[in-house]
Amino acid sequence: MVPQWRIQRILRDRLEELGGRIAFGREVTGVTQDGDGVTAHFAAGPPLRARYVVAADGGRSAVRRAVGAGMTGEAVDPLPMLVADVRISGLDRDWWHLFPPREGEDEFLTLCPLAGTDDFQLVARFTEDTRVDLSPDAVRRVVAARTHLAAEDVTEVLWASDFRPRAALADRFRVGRVFLAGDAAHVHSPAGGQGLNTSVQDACNLGWKLDAVLSGGADASLLDSYEEERRAVAAAMLGLSTRIHRGEAKRGGATLQLDLEYRGSSLSAETRTEPGPVRAGDRAPDGRVDGVRLFDAFRGPHWTLLALGTDAPEPPTGVRLVRGPSHRTYGTGLFLVRPDGYVGWAGDTSDGLGAYLARVGGR
Repeated sequence: MVPQWRIQRILRDRLEELGGRIAFGREVTGVTQDGDGVTAHFAAGPPLRARYVVAADGGRSAVRRAVGAGMTGEAVDPLPMLVADVRISGLDRDWWHLFPPREGEDEFLTLCPLAGTDDFQLVARFTEDTRVDLSPDAVRRVVAARTHLAAEDVTEVLWASDFRPRAALADRFRVGRVFLAGDAAHVHSPAGGQGLNTSVQDACNLGWKLDAVLSGGADASLLDSYEEERRAVAAAMLGLSTRIHRGEAKRGGATLQLDLEYRGSSLSAETRTEPGPVRAGDRAPDGRVDGVRLFDAFRGPHWTLLALGTDAPEPPTGVRLVRGPSHRTYGTGLFLVRPDGYVGWAGDTSDGLGAYLARVGGR
């Protein structure tokens, strides 16, 4: 319900607040790498050198192609769709408007009011296997043909694109010092609204690991766990989105993505004699411990150690310690929560905690 341009503006503003910047007009034409780093080459301007590169450049990723990572998948729907941001006069903004296909046809159209703007998002499906005309006049003709509105009621076409729903998964999420994230790693039908959540989780998972290697002293092998953890999640998400698109499944708990876990990950370690309901690899639940809301304690790039009903050593600098009695959700024990909000290590005592933190660059 939030327009993509607004999400991008929020992210850009936060990046600049943290001291980062975006260089526009730098189309990537090639990527080369060696044992020390990666060089990105551009259509204009000098090349750029970095220790690692994250390809977050979409489903047609130039970086993915440059490093030779393939994608395996299938067409979810062979027919094209039009997506556009438009401004329309005379249409109620309190509702999502669906114009179903006429009898015997499959060409539907929807107009969704985008919150906080004067814009609607238009989605139209075509039954002819043809190139979709993205010109403003063509968009107006589609609206006039499929709704009660006139072409002139579409006062502005802000942006338009076409796509064919497809489900495809990159064969690898890591090629040397290059990592694939978001649509560059997995493309799918928009059914179920899984794209943004999955892509942001890719970034959260990879981000703290890169930080640990670059500035936390963790071994570079930690970065192998990114593909280990995220590729399986993406594969499951692709299957779910395809089933929803085809009417074989409905939105539900799985589409919320709140129960994803990495229990089988090489980063999930547990030394408790009797594991409880919250295990290493689980998303750490919210709650209150001694007046502290846990989601507030977890927020940030740090690790968090929960000591519940048991003693805990003073953790290294950069690891936040939260103490409290045995908890109705977690039970009793020590729980080390990763920067991305998942339990990395759990134990009855602190035995093994230091070795784990050293391995993952916890600080």
